[in-house]
Amino acid sequence: MKIKMLKTRQGSPDGISVFTYCAEDIVEIPEELAKVFLRKRWAKKAESKNMGKAPENKRVKVRQKTAK
Repeated sequence: MKIKMLKTRQGSPDGISVFTYCAEDIVEIPEELAKVFLRKRWAKKAESKNMGKAPENKRVKVRQKTAK
């Protein structure tokens, strides 16, 4: 889950390694750890920017002028 940290806190995504998650950082962490940070209000869900649909790639047909 992608979250934005509101406060600097330490957490262990795998139960072995401990990481420091700094305030204002946007991080991708396991859902279980993210739920703890969200519940304690140490983080909020990261807003995803909706870019909309990708533009279609269309070739432009160019007409060549013919000499008269």
